[in-house]
Amino acid sequence: MMKRLFFVGCLVLAASLIGQVEHAPTVDQCQADQRLWFSRLEDVQNTLPSYDAISQWHQEMNDCEKVDPDNRVKYHNVEREIDADQNNRVLHFLNRHQLWGKFIEEDAAGKR
Repeated sequence: MMKRLFFVGCLVLAASLIGQVEHAPTVDQCQADQRLWFSRLEDVQNTLPSYDAISQWHQEMNDCEKVDPDNRVKYHNVEREIDADQNNRVLHFLNRHQLWGKFIEEDAAGKR
């Protein structure tokens, strides 16, 4: 009986997860997030969330370009700021772990 209940529970959970549809953000949400995130990205005193979190910001801004094309440039600017921050994080990681030289060496050797 317990196995049967567990199986039914798993089926219900799987069905609910499969049935979830991710909706596009609204124009109001896009505009509010763009203003907030751009200000946070521009503030050098601000500590930003994790790499993965700002990757999600990037994806939302990309979605917002389609939902609110009149403000595409603003969303694109946030995406570029996120790209710059993420690139800096990777470079700092490579430097902290003395991997920059190895990267340059392998790149010069054509290992891409």
